[in-house]
Amino acid sequence: MQKLNAITFTLVAVLLAGCESMSESECKVADWGRVGFNDGARGEQERRIVAYTEDCGKIGVRPNAQAYRQGWDVGIKRFCTPANGWREGLEGHSNKEQVCVGQPGYEVFARYLNAGMQVYRTQQQIHDNTQEINRLQKKLESNASDDEKKHIRRRLQDIDHDQYRLRNLMGQQRMFAP
Repeated sequence: MQKLNAITFTLVAVLLAGCESMSESECKVADWGRVGFNDGARGEQERRIVAYTEDCGKIGVRPNAQAYRQGWDVGIKRFCTPANGWREGLEGHSNKEQVCVGQPGYEVFARYLNAGMQVYRTQQQIHDNTQEINRLQKKLESNASDDEKKHIRRRLQDIDHDQYRLRNLMGQQRMFAP
């Protein structure tokens, strides 16, 4: 029971630490223009300055919002590119589109993000099919009746055809990579 409590405490501490946007020492030495630039270049929302203001305010440090915004404006232009849109889409981060709304090149970023998302969804379908194949293989190896085995083999064949179709589709989708 003590081990479970220790694990629970550790988990809660880690989760609470994740709420902190910046440490005390980081607040004290922050170059707010650089912080803004880095956040923008990573595709973070500009409103992240609110979290910095709250966290750093606890120790009496007030972020320079103007410097942050100037840095963020430069950094976000580095983020909102076709290559980043593609990468974010491949990783399933469709929410990153919002950060680029109104930025130069938004339309191209959004197009590549959506193309990457299509590949991501196809990969997810392939993964789901693979899991189903594994599940059916185990079921086939169990003490199934002949009729059930016949049905499972037919289902495996259908999934195999779907996998072939999905791999071809993914090849076509990847042709749109920047």
